[in-house]
Amino acid sequence: MNAIVADVLARSAAAAGFATCFGYLGHHVEPLPQALLRAGCRVVIAASEMGAGYMAQGLALASGRPALAFCCGSPGLSMMFPPLQVARLESIPLLVIVGQTANSGWPEFQDTRSTGSRDRELLAALQIANLHLDAPQKLAEILEASRARLQRSQPVVLTVPCDVMAAPWAGMDPISWWEQSLPLQHSGADPSCIALAGPPEPDRGSLNSDGYRALVVELLDQLPKETLWFGDAGQSRHAMAIELGERGLQLFQSTTVGAMGWALAAAIGAACLEPTRPVCCFSGDGSALMLANEWTTAVKRHLPITFVLAENGVLGQPYSRLQNDGAESLARLPDVDWCALATSLGLPARRVATPRDLAVELAELPAEGPRLLVVPMPARDPAVQPPYTLTGSA
Repeated sequence: MNAIVADVLARSAAAAGFATCFGYLGHHVEPLPQALLRAGCRVVIAASEMGAGYMAQGLALASGRPALAFCCGSPGLSMMFPPLQVARLESIPLLVIVGQTANSGWPEFQDTRSTGSRDRELLAALQIANLHLDAPQKLAEILEASRARLQRSQPVVLTVPCDVMAAPWAGMDPISWWEQSLPLQHSGADPSCIALAGPPEPDRGSLNSDGYRALVVELLDQLPKETLWFGDAGQSRHAMAIELGERGLQLFQSTTVGAMGWALAAAIGAACLEPTRPVCCFSGDGSALMLANEWTTAVKRHLPITFVLAENGVLGQPYSRLQNDGAESLARLPDVDWCALATSLGLPARRVATPRDLAVELAELPAEGPRLLVVPMPARDPAVQPPYTLTGSA
């Protein structure tokens, strides 16, 4: 089989250490994942472009190296914008390869039309670096420019028209185009989360025995010591920051942005790094409404992730603010049978009445592969959540 530009991209990615890549399929980019497989890379097809981007970030943070994701342009890239913004604001080196309408304007697909989708204009407006490969002979130059940005822990989008992606390659492959180890500026842990809740209370008995911190303590007692910990936005993340911080353990999180649903996908990306190392993701039901579809990816890959879902039926911070205005109904979430939903997606699940029952219910779930624990939590837990206001925290 004669090589095409996608093959050279894939071989360069493999040589640079991109052993696992995440993405979503579409006509404009499909030559790339096929080429990645031929190059010996593991390709994870997520349930959405957003999930793929967050998975790549989870892998980057767990490995300390850049990560690669791919998607189509226009609607596909628009779904990748949240991960790109998180990567930009939190200095995560994320390379996203985006298939584009051909230079000739063909094929028209979804809303791209023959004039293209203005992806490059949108990326510029969002202050996200974009390198455009409009001819095969520019590939070495483009790869070098990508390497330079990733070395500075910056995300970069490489847009490639689909006719260039599939163009024949006659020259030599570019040499390995960045070092095997790049430092990350993102530490994965944010002490400000601990400061939000005030200093940890010395008397653990004074904490709410049915609250978030009590649940995290039970998880720490029950899960293996080598577990990687991922916390999502809200009270679950604050509780993890306090309890893991006390023990000197690392918490992976969307540090600055606090993107809802981030941890659900990022935990999957981290689990792909070492498929035998356990991972725990603690999120709320608001986050699950956004990216619970990625449970299917964990099931498909049979990854050792314990998903823990705090079910309090509200969006915590807005609920706390709106209570005093009599508008708290705006922050209430729909009733969802999370165990039934998870089971329908192939994810074994159990409902845990209180944190004290966690060990019993955990024993009822498979010891291998992904699993879900749903635990009712208070709408507002003062041990982890300060009294938010519209003007700041009190």
